[in-house]
Amino acid sequence: MFKKGEKVIYPKHGAGKIIDIFNENINKEKVKYLKIQFFNSQVTVSIPIPKAEEMGLRYPLSRNALKKALKSLNKKQKINKKTLITLDFISKEKMNTGKIEDAINLVNLLKSLAKQKEEENKNFSYSYSDRLEIAVDFIKSEVLLVLGKNTLKKYMI
Repeated sequence: MFKKGEKVIYPKHGAGKIIDIFNENINKEKVKYLKIQFFNSQVTVSIPIPKAEEMGLRYPLSRNALKKALKSLNKKQKINKKTLITLDFISKEKMNTGKIEDAINLVNLLKSLAKQKEEENKNFSYSYSDRLEIAVDFIKSEVLLVLGKNTLKKYMI
């Protein structure tokens, strides 16, 4: 399915390119791996091909599908007690899917929380700030790949 040289999207890390396909012997069984180099960092990951989709590896969205998804970016969300209690779980879960919609939802949620904290003269926690940055970078990487650099300002990413 995936081939060397193809551009892909991987959870948390964002857009990258398959730079190698190789075999590894694991418990006397030969397993094929994809080696991915990410555009926004020097990080590479190797993932087993049989688990690639399960791990959230996917092809970039089409221009139209990405533009449609980005329409929901920067929408204010209500923050209730249940959301606050489960926010750690929610944020980890959303970033692990590799879906742009989940990353956008998380950005909206964390930006809404940051605004709420600011209005209450309270600090926005470092861990949530870090998660917000990771989610924004994830979105940016796909926008840059699919729509180009000039589009980032349009969506205020």
